[in-house]
Amino acid sequence: MADRFNTVFCESLFLRHAALFAPHLAAVGLSEEFLNSPDAEVPLSQYMALWELVAREVSPGVGLQVGSDAQSSDWGAYGYAVRSSPSMQLVLRCFSHYYAVLAQGMRMEVSVNDRSVTLIYQVIDPLITERSQDAEYAISAALSVLREITKNSSLKPIHVEFEHHRLSDISVYQGIFDCPVVFNRPDNRIEFEHGLLDMPILTADTRLYQALEPFLQRQQSARAESELLSRMGAHIASGLGSGGVNIEFVASSMNLGVRTLQRRLSEQGLDFTQVVEDVRRSLAEEYVARSDYSLTNIALLLGYSEASSFSRAFRRWTQLTPLKYRQRARS
Repeated sequence: MADRFNTVFCESLFLRHAALFAPHLAAVGLSEEFLNSPDAEVPLSQYMALWELVAREVSPGVGLQVGSDAQSSDWGAYGYAVRSSPSMQLVLRCFSHYYAVLAQGMRMEVSVNDRSVTLIYQVIDPLITERSQDAEYAISAALSVLREITKNSSLKPIHVEFEHHRLSDISVYQGIFDCPVVFNRPDNRIEFEHGLLDMPILTADTRLYQALEPFLQRQQSARAESELLSRMGAHIASGLGSGGVNIEFVASSMNLGVRTLQRRLSEQGLDFTQVVEDVRRSLAEEYVARSDYSLTNIALLLGYSEASSFSRAFRRWTQLTPLKYRQRARS
């Protein structure tokens, strides 16, 4: 599902950092042509795999490093809309409402209260389990772009959270954010004082923003159906461990009617049972290859009552036993 439905537009991010990413493209199934094609759509799974590979081969802090150098122009029309927004309120609306124009299978939300303004980011595609570099890039890049458009290099958050595990050395986080940073949280977020809303946008261009917004609206609508499948996959994944997942459960959890969900699946030539099977298989491959869970635990997470049933299904999917698949993946 991730390969078929969720994509990320290259824009100019990878072109600007070609020396860093180019040596590793072939290993994740990408060609160098996409570096020079801002309108190329990269499957989400390959995009994530590229970040994680560069982290292993070059630097475990690559997401933070690239993010701290981010520019609004890295994100194409989406970034130019953020940059040209006439007010901080519209900047934050662009960040959240139009994020799917740039990348699918993720959510970017804004939460405002009397004390603070928080940007919340998370990969919602349940098939993407290795995603720490993307999260660190997204959070640090958001800070960089806010500094760019306010022309305030000293702008800093009051709190940062990441959903992944803490590294042994967190000095790089302190150097970038200069605030408390915590790990193993439910999602990724960067929190600012409420005064952020009053900061002027010194790169604002109202006419450019008005020209870009209709384009973003059309693009966002065109990619909305794929976003539906990401959300559905997340609900399926969350329900697997508690037993059988049926369409009534998923439709209810998504606040949709069963007939509405069936119709929207039918429009894309999909069958609910096959979608559940795709999610279960992809999660199984990720857990077996990249986690240290026992086969019994994986079986339970995927809704199997015993490891032997899971092993038979896994062999049917991959023609390998789970143990052999894990050995091959780690070799």
